[in-house]
Amino acid sequence: MEEFVKFFIIFFTMAMTLFGANIDTFAANMGYYRDYDTALVQAKKENKPLMLVLVGDYCPWCRKFERKTLQRESVALSVNKNFIPLIVDRNLDKKSYPEAYSSPRIPTTYFIDPKKGAKLFESLGYVKKDEFLATIDEVLQKYKK
Repeated sequence: MEEFVKFFIIFFTMAMTLFGANIDTFAANMGYYRDYDTALVQAKKENKPLMLVLVGDYCPWCRKFERKTLQRESVALSVNKNFIPLIVDRNLDKKSYPEAYSSPRIPTTYFIDPKKGAKLFESLGYVKKDEFLATIDEVLQKYKK
């Protein structure tokens, strides 16, 4: 039994490390921030809304959202042009972002006014590319008002 517990702890630790690395790799490849405070400072400096993507290391819908929506060229170009993008893991990064942006459902994308700290829009679950591009347009119109 003791051997099993040791194996489980080692396996769990390795799995969590690998999942965390995947989010870090995604962030690095896509130009997303991993730290809320740093992203917020940059959003204020550039006068752009903050886009916070909340994911989970175990979530297949999160991986699908990353692959089928966020990594699409049209979405990636629009996001990086108009927002300061940030991706955090709901469990691994729990203390690194405000509780107000916590959600029981993932993926969740929050669009945030960096000056007011107010939510401009909240998108729940996997969203297809065209719908996400429409959301981006809607958020930008709301932010410019």
